[in-house]
Amino acid sequence: MSPLLTEAKILLLIEGTETRELLTALLMGEGYNVEAASSEKNALYTLSRQTFDLIIAELGTPEIDAINLSKAIRQNILLRHLPIILLMNTKETIDRIKAIYAGADDYIDKPFEQGELLARVKAALRRAARSLDVHPLTKLPGNVSVLKQLEATLKSKMPYAISYVDLNDFKSFNERYGFEMGDKVIRKVAMVMIDAMESLGHIDDFLGHIGGDDFIFITTPDCVEAVCDKIIADFDKDIPSFYSAEDRIRNYMILKKRSGEILKIPFLTIALGIVTNERRAINHIGEAAQIGTELRNYAKTFNKSIYIKDRRRL
Repeated sequence: MSPLLTEAKILLLIEGTETRELLTALLMGEGYNVEAASSEKNALYTLSRQTFDLIIAELGTPEIDAINLSKAIRQNILLRHLPIILLMNTKETIDRIKAIYAGADDYIDKPFEQGELLARVKAALRRAARSLDVHPLTKLPGNVSVLKQLEATLKSKMPYAISYVDLNDFKSFNERYGFEMGDKVIRKVAMVMIDAMESLGHIDDFLGHIGGDDFIFITTPDCVEAVCDKIIADFDKDIPSFYSAEDRIRNYMILKKRSGEILKIPFLTIALGIVTNERRAINHIGEAAQIGTELRNYAKTFNKSIYIKDRRRL
């Protein structure tokens, strides 16, 4: 098995102490990193603070609602890719159906055979590794997933709004503050967009990380402008905290180039270009990318956080 799979991090949500300790010892014996949660609320809090590769939860106990946990995970943009295995305390067919519909990837009956459970864990991790295409920094879907989603969106002929997102002066920020701080900004951008989409978008909206400070999100035309407004407002409110106190007083940063030139660089702003099929049909992802990039680049000329929406007709 690949080192990536053997080093996988697994979150357990198991009510019984004996079963929890058995599973922990069994999985750690295989080289996995294991952590346990005591409730659905605690599990979701832990998932919001740490990165995991698999969840094993118990179904059919008084204290744990694994169905609600599965639903919550599948509704979360950052977590929906996580494989979920349920330990079943029930033989009821309806419970198994509910588990699958809630988002569980697999289930195993209790009492379980240790060899079978380990085989199912390994299989779930392999499937996830094959299908998962995420950016390592933000854990958002990467380029492969972005292209697949764009193709599916255009083929659907349903109303859509595709937003191409970029930061202004990000290269200069990295030069001044370093790549570690730049990574923190990128993660903040991701969280700002996730929050806006979860608050004002739809449950099946898409957010992807193309690379660097380039993102893309897909929602519907009726809510895209409200989502963009919130992204801009939250980004502009939070971004000064990434600068030094001295720069915040100035309201700009000073960057000394190798040539000796001293530059005054404004704070980071965010630019969004929105492509929709409200007024014209988009037939190819290359066409959508060209229009979206043009709009985003035009937005970048304003030197402030702004979105530009395509309102042209053919």
